[in-house]
Amino acid sequence: MTSTAASSSPPARPAPALGSQRVTLSAVATLAGVSMATVSKVINGRTGVGPDTRVRVEAAIDELGYVSLGERQSSLHAAHEMSIELMVDPRDVTNPYLATFLGGAMEAAAELRVALVLRSIDWTTERKPVAWAQDLARAGRAGVIEVTNAYSAERERALVRAGIPMVLVDPIDVPRTSTPSIGATNWAGAYAATEHLIGLGHERIRYVGGPAGARCDIVRAHGWAAAMNEHGLDVADVPRHSYTFEHGLRAATEMLTGPDRPTAIFAGSDASATGVLEAARRLGLSVPDSLSVVGFDDTLLSQMSAPPLTTVHQPIADIGRAAVSTVIRLARGDMLSTKRVELSTHLVVRDSTAPPQR
Repeated sequence: MTSTAASSSPPARPAPALGSQRVTLSAVATLAGVSMATVSKVINGRTGVGPDTRVRVEAAIDELGYVSLGERQSSLHAAHEMSIELMVDPRDVTNPYLATFLGGAMEAAAELRVALVLRSIDWTTERKPVAWAQDLARAGRAGVIEVTNAYSAERERALVRAGIPMVLVDPIDVPRTSTPSIGATNWAGAYAATEHLIGLGHERIRYVGGPAGARCDIVRAHGWAAAMNEHGLDVADVPRHSYTFEHGLRAATEMLTGPDRPTAIFAGSDASATGVLEAARRLGLSVPDSLSVVGFDDTLLSQMSAPPLTTVHQPIADIGRAAVSTVIRLARGDMLSTKRVELSTHLVVRDSTAPPQR
């Protein structure tokens, strides 16, 4: 038996290595240097534990991010329904992509009787990941969905240790292959868009990229470059900054006022493509007579622009639905047949593309 006196308690042992499994009662006992029975007493608020030992056990719980099954079950029972933490970049709030994604996610959440809690990803950077994950577990969160954010192994480890699954949607960088993620066939969509322009007779086709290092944008640029290379066409440098109107306007203005003016511009998002349209308008270039423009996403912007935008349709709402259903499956203990899911894209041809003027 473990003595309740602090003086007779065994010394604390080294913390167990961070792994990919939920933290157990045994791991807490090992770190605190006590028995599992002592840890159980502390967790359940029972007597028979010395004050110093109790402090040591509580410190081990906080360090490891341990949350008991009883705490999680009580939270879920009190909430009367499952809830999912949806983490987004606050700078993406005005992007039509997010609005379309949320529409699909909310539909799936309603069908599954799940609540969505929307929160800024910046909130996690202000707190220690372990404490953040513990709070989510004690609040009864069934899982976490991160939308187009930079992957953090530290955040994922904290969630795993708290027993909370995470699903990534088009992460900015490349996560571990064991991390569930959902996206679209970005390479195939970009390749099809470029082939469409080449088929119309365009040879000088430029690509306007998105955030530097964003995996989805790098893949789209690779699809554009592959189609260009197959036809022996020059591949120019890709300007990158963000998927925004301002970046599209700035990048397109530089392209259209520089040497070897392109006859077509393919933008990595509809938001960027509307900036390209504005650059052409300010320079007195008619679209599509003097310049063809293609976007990516097929959001409402593509239908409302003047002229309506040829774009790559990615099933954004379906991605939102898939993210919610995947989190719930993981929360229920189901096994996934694959960790990475890519939904199909296809080209939607509207009025912003035409053969180049000769």
